[in-house]
Amino acid sequence: MKKTLAIILILLISLNYSAFSQKNKEDKIEKNKNDSIDIPQKRNVLKWNLTPMLLWSYQNLNISYERVTSDRGSFSVNAGYFVLPSLLGSVADSFDIQKSSKNFGFSISGDKRYYFKKRNTGMAPDGIYWGIFGSVHYYEFETGFKIVNSSVASGDLILNGNIGIISAGVELGYQFVLKNNLTIDLIFMGPALSTYSGKLGISGDIDVDEDSEYLKGIYDVLVARFPGIDKLLDEKSVKDNGSVFSFGPGMRYMIQVGYRF
Repeated sequence: MKKTLAIILILLISLNYSAFSQKNKEDKIEKNKNDSIDIPQKRNVLKWNLTPMLLWSYQNLNISYERVTSDRGSFSVNAGYFVLPSLLGSVADSFDIQKSSKNFGFSISGDKRYYFKKRNTGMAPDGIYWGIFGSVHYYEFETGFKIVNSSVASGDLILNGNIGIISAGVELGYQFVLKNNLTIDLIFMGPALSTYSGKLGISGDIDVDEDSEYLKGIYDVLVARFPGIDKLLDEKSVKDNGSVFSFGPGMRYMIQVGYRF
């Protein structure tokens, strides 16, 4: 009788252990399935590009969207309103910028990203990456200049124009994923080949020549305020009206904060 009870007890313990082991295996499989599903669920990152606002004007509003396409790859697009600071202040002792009646632009860009497998502990969009990118920037402006306190000339000048920059290149960056949702995206290197095109016009009720201090003053202001315009103006002067086109180097750098979902 005692031997029979012992055998029954051993069988019950064995059955319970087998059932417990099987449940653990099923729980682990289910957990692994959930983990593998959870990773690609958060494939989207919506970002706010702070760079143009910090560098040029608080009026700039640029939004970016990144889509994860694989464990180590993604693509992103960026678009928004792009303006540069208005031309205000004194250019020379007798030459003031009166007003800016037009100040408008936009930017569009996109890139394909590849996240390094050996350097990153996590999967895209977390970690260091390299990519190829293309971008378009367009800006147009119109500004009035007034001659004041001068014994040789008086009157007004109107400067109007537009600038277009098309770039393509490679980039290197790092994206931090914080608390599984918040992101900080830093592009700290982006050499590119760019084309610069633009149109510049000067009109008014006074005559100026190429060596005028007023045109030299306008040149200094334009180069200081408008990225890329130095590629379009030769010999440090604003010569005449017309359209211009040029090739040159470019650079991409960016700071973005985002939300992953």
